[in-house]
This record gives sequence, C-alpha cells and structure tokens, in this order.
Amino acid sequence: MRISFTRGNVSHLLLSGFIYILAVFILPLQLPRNISVDNRVSIVLFLSIIATILLSVLSMKNKNDIDRQKSTYNLITVIAIGIIGFVSMMLLQGFINGLLVYLSNFFNFETKSKNTSNVVEIIKLKPYFILYVAVLGPIMEELFFRKAVFGYFYDAMIGSKDWIRFTIPALITGIIFALPHDGISPIMVIYIGMSFVFSYLYVHTRSIITPIISHILMNSLVVLVQVYFA
Repeated sequence: MRISFTRGNVSHLLLSGFIYILAVFILPLQLPRNISVDNRVSIVLFLSIIATILLSVLSMKNKNDIDRQKSTYNLITVIAIGIIGFVSMMLLQGFINGLLVYLSNFFNFETKSKNTSNVVEIIKLKPYFILYVAVLGPIMEELFFRKAVFGYFYDAMIGSKDWIRFTIPALITGIIFALPHDGISPIMVIYIGMSFVFSYLYVHTRSIITPIISHILMNSLVVLVQVYFA
C-alpha cells in the first residue's frame, strides 16, 4: 500500500472544509440567543446558499483522479444511477437499523439519531427549513466529504490496489462524516454505510452529481417520513 499525502489536493480539502465548517457550525453558533427562530432559520439558509455556491465553484476548479477520468454516462443515466443508489442506500439503512435495534436489546444503546430528531423538530416549527435538510445540506456534504475529503485520500493512495484505494478513503470519510452528526456511537455504522454507497456511485460514474442525487432523495424521504408519518 502506497500513500502520498502531498499528491492529494490539500488546498481544496482545507478550503472546502473551512467553508463547510464555517457555514454549518461556527457562524450559526455565533448568532445571538435572543434572535427569533424565523430569523435564525433564515440566516442559516442564507449561509448555506452562499456556502453551496462557493463549494460548487471550488469543485469545478479542482479535479481529482476520479474527475480526470471522463465519465461515459450521460446526464439521464447519471440521474437513473443516482435513483438506484438512493434505493440501495435505503435498503442498506433499513438492514442496519434493524440490526442495531436487535443488538440494542443485549447491549442497551440508543438506536435513534439525535441529529435527525432535532432537525425534524425544527422542520415542524418552520417547514421551509426542509430546503436546508433535503437540498442544501446534501449538496454541501457531497461537495466537501465526497469530492474534497474522499477525493483527497483517493488521490493520496495512488499505487495501492483498487479495493484498498477505495475502502480506506470511504471508511475515513464515513467516520469524519458521522462525528458531527451523532458522534461516536453505534449509529456511526449507518453513516459509514452511506459513505461506501455514495463513494462507490462517485467512483463508478465519475460524477459528483450521482451521489448528490442519491443523498437529496434519501434526506427528503427520511424527513418526510419522520415529519408526517412518525
């Protein structure tokens, strides 16, 4: 296994991370406590739109080894594969959830995502926040975690066997992705599973649009079910 950390696009990784963390975590936490929920949600949406635009520009200007290989799929096929990826992810998530619920009977741990619960409560108060959860969030996350983080480690591991070059970056990305959502817990397995599915879609189609489509569809369905049927 060969690793060359200088080969990956460090500037893209760091700048994308700075924009994502600033817009999603740092700036929202600096808002005054006495600000209304309406204004808070509106500001978060505004910051997310700006961050999405900046991350998109960075993504277009910076290419990794995956992007340099021209995709053989047209847009319709990419969308279709994105839908298939969404279905696959929901099946995998259902299996993992069922397994976690079963294991929780023996090891006594929480199987529900606190992050999802908090988001759902906000959407119930301010329905337009679904724009952030279902669209802006997935786009930002794929541009940062998939394009920048996974892409960096994928480039850094050039010379390794294909399965190693895919598996280790997908695992690293999944763990990093899980930490700000639900921290270190058994639920991490779901986020790691997401990383493997979305990373595979990215590598297979050589288009970041594919995992973005799957991620948007997944978040949309999860939120709609939690808000209207849970």
